[in-house]
Amino acid sequence: MKDAQTRLVSAEVQLDGTSPHEWKHAGEIAVSAGIAASDALCGHVLGYKVAAESHRDALDALRLASSTVVAKHLDSLLAAKSAQSYGDRLPSHADAARLVLHARRLVEAAAVALMT
Repeated sequence: MKDAQTRLVSAEVQLDGTSPHEWKHAGEIAVSAGIAASDALCGHVLGYKVAAESHRDALDALRLASSTVVAKHLDSLLAAKSAQSYGDRLPSHADAARLVLHARRLVEAAAVALMT
């Protein structure tokens, strides 16, 4: 969970930058933060995290551990993963902000789950 929170802070710092390169980095870190939060939530609730190659397996586990609404945040981040990590298109600030928001929602959901 600490890893997810630290990555989210880093994504938010990059999002505050003025360069599309910083925003791309923000999106990339947001994806990583969301995955870490999902792992923490699943680990706490289900007793395991998904280590499979299939994103579908991770989404199914998160739905089981939390809800469809929470899993939609991970789905949005995973859909952007390749473009953020390997693509050469620079995102708009709004695109990067959406990814950071999805990560924030996942970190918040994981934090709530870990308190119970």
